Amino acid sequence: MKRIVFITIILFLCTSSLLAKVKQERCGGTYAYTYSGSISYDEARTKAIENAIVMALADKFGTTVTSQSLLELTNRGDRFDQMSRLQVKGKLVRHINAPVVSEPVYADNMFTLNVTVDFYATPIEYAPVEFVAKTLRNGTSDRYESSEYVAGDRFAMSFSSPKAGYMAAFFEDRNTVVCILPYIGDDDMPFRVGKDKRHIFFENDENGYQMTCGEEPEINYVHVVFSPNPFINADLMRTMTRRKFNHWLEKHLNYDPDLQVQTLMIRVLPDKEQ
Repeated sequence: MKRIVFITIILFLCTSSLLAKVKQERCGGTYAYTYSGSISYDEARTKAIENAIVMALADKFGTTVTSQSLLELTNRGDRFDQMSRLQVKGKLVRHINAPVVSEPVYADNMFTLNVTVDFYATPIEYAPVEFVAKTLRNGTSDRYESSEYVAGDRFAMSFSSPKAGYMAAFFEDRNTVVCILPYIGDDDMPFRVGKDKRHIFFENDENGYQMTCGEEPEINYVHVVFSPNPFINADLMRTMTRRKFNHWLEKHLNYDPDLQVQTLMIRVLPDKEQ
């Protein structure tokens, strides 16, 4: 009996020691979220809280280096939505106080919500991105690299890595994320890539994409995931919500410390000649 008690005490002390090493910091602040009348108040409120948390995490812990270029392209209305796609170096642990959301204020054909969040979070270290992924417009050479398209343009992507491994790619349009690599019809395992080899994806009619756009410019995202270790997509659906995708990605990031993620932002303009 004494031996069982002794072992229990040792396990408790080890667990307490591990927990003590997990650094928790208080995060929070008040952030303004601007949205159009195309979404409901409930949807805007949910997005405002989610993105306010991301903003607070980014302010406290920062974002990955490969995400900094996206920050330069943001503006007052888009910054929340674009920040929510970045890899912030922190993770929410628990709320200290429940998020507080103001009533919407209408001005200049837009609504604004002020969101106050207050929570504890822990820092996260992501694997540095070593691969090079480029979005290509109407061509397959890297000289066609572009982050801006016009409706009707062809989309392709180049990829190279100093390590052999496995990759997958996801296209995000509004709140929907579609797995575009591996190709539809292929196995759910990620695509095998070689060391220092330039790969071209979506280059022909069979697996290619042609950009579409409504009457207003659209912002989309391409998420590229790579690891030298095989990662299983058995729980991954071809089409999912952004929340579902983030959950899938977070799980794999926690499981595989070598997993690398890069988010490429692309802007699609309407074809004025049509």
